[in-house]
Amino acid sequence: MGVVVTNRSVVLDTADYMIRESGLLGLDVDQLASSTGTSEQDISKMFSSNKGVEHAVLQRYIDRFLQILGDPSTQTLHFRRALDTYIAAFQAGMADGGELFLSAVLGDKDEELPDELQELAATFARRNRVWLADLLEYSGSWSSEEALVKSDFVLAALEVAVLIGNTSEDPEIFDNLSTNIHNICMQ
Repeated sequence: MGVVVTNRSVVLDTADYMIRESGLLGLDVDQLASSTGTSEQDISKMFSSNKGVEHAVLQRYIDRFLQILGDPSTQTLHFRRALDTYIAAFQAGMADGGELFLSAVLGDKDEELPDELQELAATFARRNRVWLADLLEYSGSWSSEEALVKSDFVLAALEVAVLIGNTSEDPEIFDNLSTNIHNICMQ
């Protein structure tokens, strides 16, 4: 009988789904191993630290999120489209049946999370804040300070919109709030 080796991407995809369903603290490595057809030992080898799976899922999410957004300095002529892309990135998390949106996980500085995951959440927040502030500043309409204030407003508003949309199970709430956020930014 041969040994089944599961691809790291399969483990990450499955863990991503499980985190969206149960939260970071709800990831069960036994269930993950069973769902992916691999052993806990193999998972431990793939992800060496105690919360390595969770860290890898969140890091992959952050990298993909920011890759989708692109470099804000190259989007100065397309501010409206870039802002739409930014809002759509948040909206995409709402499209999968109300599962926990990983941005909400990363926005939650839960004291129960290990320091490593809290640091990753803080990094995500900083990178988002800077990306959006840069986009606003490069558009030429706002100073650095104004762009940062507007960026903070947009991030806070989008996170609340995601939270309200998910908890109420009414994506239309997010749609309405994101439209208003967009309109405020375009003023």
